[in-house]
Amino acid sequence: MTTYQFLLSYSILIIAIIALLTYWITRKFVLRKMNRTILKAEHNYQQQIANLQMQLSGKVNMLEGMVEKLRLSNQELNRLNDIRSKFMSIAAHDLRQPLSAIQGFTSVLMMDRNTTAGTAGGNSDQVALNNILKATDNMNMLMADLIDISRIESGQFSMDKQPFSFNALLTDVVALQNVGAQKKGIYLQKCEYPTDVTVTGDRFRISQVINNLLGNAIKFSPQGGRIEVRFCVEGDQLVFKVVDNGPGVVHSEKEKIFQKFHQSDIDRTAKKQGWGLGLSIAQEIVEAHGGEIGVQSAGLGQGSTFWFTLPLQ
Repeated sequence: MTTYQFLLSYSILIIAIIALLTYWITRKFVLRKMNRTILKAEHNYQQQIANLQMQLSGKVNMLEGMVEKLRLSNQELNRLNDIRSKFMSIAAHDLRQPLSAIQGFTSVLMMDRNTTAGTAGGNSDQVALNNILKATDNMNMLMADLIDISRIESGQFSMDKQPFSFNALLTDVVALQNVGAQKKGIYLQKCEYPTDVTVTGDRFRISQVINNLLGNAIKFSPQGGRIEVRFCVEGDQLVFKVVDNGPGVVHSEKEKIFQKFHQSDIDRTAKKQGWGLGLSIAQEIVEAHGGEIGVQSAGLGQGSTFWFTLPLQ
């Protein structure tokens, strides 16, 4: 081996050793730095997690406090609602007695006036007595509605369900409502009914629903209007309808019309007397029998069709 070859080999060996040392030192330094960076990042991450946990714990505590306040507020609202329902029921019951007394004394006075007809001022007195009787009748209907609403809200609105003839019930109700219809010159038409249909339900409450729908139709139909009363059997249910040519119902009112104390713009504009309770009570009665109630109308001036269904057992 020549001197040149020896020096070349030695130089290569030295370079290899220096490269290995450099790699080892660099690797050790870089790894140490990476470990410090990782430890620092892990520490920061843990701190962030701890901070987030503290914030989350604070939010949870705040939310729990809000839920507790909401629960207490709900309890208070339920308590006040119970008080209101009881007050309505007590007030309605207590007012009925003096109203009955006023009604009774007014009837006696009217009979006395009839026996002494022809006296001065007799006609004006008769009109006044008639107005008193009408007012007491309206107040009695309001008291009955308030009692029903209080029973509904307290869960005491029970149904006495017994089999009865729907045809016979409808004949009685139509005969009663026809008196009011004739006073307005309204033609109350009974359409062809199916053969005698027996329904299992509370006869008085079902008659209350029919009276309400017919009474509303008579109240809102124009002088000389026309009202159709019809029912049929579709499958396993009875379908009852009252069709009138009154002012109709706008689309936005169809859902609201069965809410308690709701009065449409037509009610207020026409100054029709009512408290917005009848349809709400009718809905409760029909639903308590497992049926449905609703209204169909093409819009203002197009009349309306109020309907309800009852299951046939």
